[in-house]
Amino acid sequence: MTWAAAGELPDGFELAQQLAVLPAGPGRSFMVSLAARAGASCALTSYNALRSPRRRVARRVLGIGLRTGLAQPLLTSKIDIGTAAGATGEQRAGALLSEHLSRLLRVGPVVIAIGGGGGPYRKPVVQVFSAGGTPLAYVKVGWNDWTREAVGREAAALRACADRPMRLGVPALLHHCTWRGLDLVVTAPLPAGVRRVRTGSRLPDVELLREISELSRPLAGELGTSPWWLGLRARIMAGVADPATRGRLARVADRIEGSHGRTPLAFGAWHGDLVPWNLARLGTRLYAWDWESSTPDSPVGFDALHFHFQVAFVGRQSCLDEAVALAERNAQPALAALGVTAETRDLVATLHLVELAVRHEEARSSAGDIDGRFSPAALRLLERAPALPPGPARLQFAGRPA
Repeated sequence: MTWAAAGELPDGFELAQQLAVLPAGPGRSFMVSLAARAGASCALTSYNALRSPRRRVARRVLGIGLRTGLAQPLLTSKIDIGTAAGATGEQRAGALLSEHLSRLLRVGPVVIAIGGGGGPYRKPVVQVFSAGGTPLAYVKVGWNDWTREAVGREAAALRACADRPMRLGVPALLHHCTWRGLDLVVTAPLPAGVRRVRTGSRLPDVELLREISELSRPLAGELGTSPWWLGLRARIMAGVADPATRGRLARVADRIEGSHGRTPLAFGAWHGDLVPWNLARLGTRLYAWDWESSTPDSPVGFDALHFHFQVAFVGRQSCLDEAVALAERNAQPALAALGVTAETRDLVATLHLVELAVRHEEARSSAGDIDGRFSPAALRLLERAPALPPGPARLQFAGRPA
């Protein structure tokens, strides 16, 4: 397989697919296959209710142009994907992701759209449509250590969701597999008609947060001997490539463990990125996707803190210090309702920021990119934070019945 600008495939290759590169905003890219007009159009307009009004209008106009065929001649940036002349169907399926997905989903020809952003967490996300425009699947592609682990975490979380009835709606896991050295997690599309949750919306109710936390067996015990904390310390040593940053994170962890290693906390699963732009509503039911950062055995309350932090830091572009303070303040009612004691709420907020700092450095170590707004400000904030007062001690880490 090879690729080239439209009309410039080398000798010995024949056109298998043509992709149009479309504008997608700063730091983002979006490509759509031009294999079928209806499919290409729906790749732009499906689930438009999840987008902002401005983006919705732009996509609707371009979608109409693709459906009628008026837009195709005007698209100036196109990529031709070529396979060796005379390649068999098996060879094409081995070389072309669209052919592989068509076979995996047991459908006819498909149209794919590929989106992706920059930064340390970047990974391709592939939307799959029938030639007639029916949404078939969403595919996340793990291409480096961090993203491979991310798609694995998402698959594990969706399996856990499928094993129990939930008020919260989640995409069905269709496949978790490898292809040409890439890890793929393939999920079903959301129901038609879902509506966006606005950035200023309220945190989901506490019972939904508790439902997420109970996706893994609830645990209670001392921070310093908990599986989450031991895992976090191992991640710092194994997953942070820069020696200076690794040392600084280790010292922050030492300081926390020294003052709070024997503090009792409750642990459970968390979504990992529960934010308005990963949520949608259909009637009274709430749906959540993007479970790639979900893990079991994390301190209860992380999802509430993360929601408020990301709304401030990403949604409203607040500075890091302000976003952290807002998250801790706004999450207080949910933390109390989840049983997080007043004495440990500052600690849980600090642990949430440590988790995000380690996550960023793991992704940075794999991708080589940095989120300049988050790092190194997060590490400086953790280093200058006053020492937390020690909490009441417990002698052992113990599970409790789910």
